[in-house]
Amino acid sequence: MDILPVLKTGKLIAVYTSDAACTESMSLIAELGLRGAVTILDGGNRYRPYQVATFLRRKMVDISIAANRLLSRRAFTCYEMNTLLSSTPSLNHPCLILDLLNTFYDDHVSTYEAYRLLKSCLGQMQRLVLSGPVVVTLPPPLADDRDFLLEQVCRQADEVMIQEAPVCGPTQPSLF
Repeated sequence: MDILPVLKTGKLIAVYTSDAACTESMSLIAELGLRGAVTILDGGNRYRPYQVATFLRRKMVDISIAANRLLSRRAFTCYEMNTLLSSTPSLNHPCLILDLLNTFYDDHVSTYEAYRLLKSCLGQMQRLVLSGPVVVTLPPPLADDRDFLLEQVCRQADEVMIQEAPVCGPTQPSLF
C-alpha cells in the first residue's frame, strides 16, 4: 500500500481493508510525521502510538520532534465522529481518518441517522481536502444493511485502494 505518491492537496483517498488500521497505516503516520504535522482522527480505537514511535525510531534518534507533530483525537460514536470532523481546522497538512465507518455500524443508531451523519461527515471531509490530503481507512460492514455507507464513502473518494487480507493456507509441519 504505497499512498505517499498520490497524497496531494485536494485528494480524498479511501483504503478498504479488513484491518483498517493495519501496520501500513501506522507506518504512513510515522512517515508523514517525519515530514510535518499530521491530524489523526480515530473511529475504531486503532491508533497505535507505540507502533508509530517504533517506526520513527528506525529513522531518527530523538523522536520527540516528529511525535509532537502528530495530533490524534478519538470518536466513540458516529455523533462524535461528526463533531470531530466539523471541529477539525482546515490546515495545510494531511489528515488520516482511521476506521471511519466503525462508529456508523452501531446497531443502536438507525440506518437513516447513520446516513444523515455520514453525509455531514463527507461534507466536512471535502472541506478538509481543500487544504490538505485526506486518507480514510474503511473496515468491511458488520451487517448487510450498512453496505451503502461504504459505497457512499467510496463514491466520494478520488481514489479507492483495496488491500486484500493475506491468505494463510494450510502448511505441513516438519517432522524433524
